[in-house]
Amino acid sequence: MNDQLNGQLVLDWAIPTYAQDMLWLETEAGIVQTEGVQGLFTLPAPAEMITLRWGGAEGPALARLPWRADTLEWDGSLRLGGYIDALHIIPAGEVEGALVVLHLGGQPLKPGRVPFTPGAARRALPYQPPDFFESIDQDVPESFTSWIALDDSPALTLAQDALVSKLRVWCFGRLTAEKARWHERFALPIWLSEMTLFNV
Repeated sequence: MNDQLNGQLVLDWAIPTYAQDMLWLETEAGIVQTEGVQGLFTLPAPAEMITLRWGGAEGPALARLPWRADTLEWDGSLRLGGYIDALHIIPAGEVEGALVVLHLGGQPLKPGRVPFTPGAARRALPYQPPDFFESIDQDVPESFTSWIALDDSPALTLAQDALVSKLRVWCFGRLTAEKARWHERFALPIWLSEMTLFNV
């Protein structure tokens, strides 16, 4: 393709069937739906930054992606920052234990923001702690997403502290796999894998 309008959302990852008609790309010029397992798209005008949304213009923002020719290289991961608005616990069904649903109000992190200095940046001194507010993409309005985790997840201790003390968090996760069948229970199934708790 190699132009400024046409491309695909993913490279090596296959978009689950349940998500293939739910992913939209928003720019200042408008919003378009992606198509198929690779998320093919045509933008209305060239854009440097693209907001990935679930379900359309009114749906929650899942990520902010910089323009790349041919493919945006999204891998199904989500990196959002905000606050825990509610926690809900339900039976996990076929999985032993219970399932916790975290309701997060927040915005995507800017590309490249990480909760700790990675090994590849070992010589980039001095090391800096993560900055909650500087890392949030303020160009995207706040929206709400629901994240799921098993009740023995260590992240739930942080989530409870965040809820009670009204502290800010970063949440990291990804859309669940088709074979896990969580999409049969949740409209937007996001599996929580990591969390950062901030004293702000």
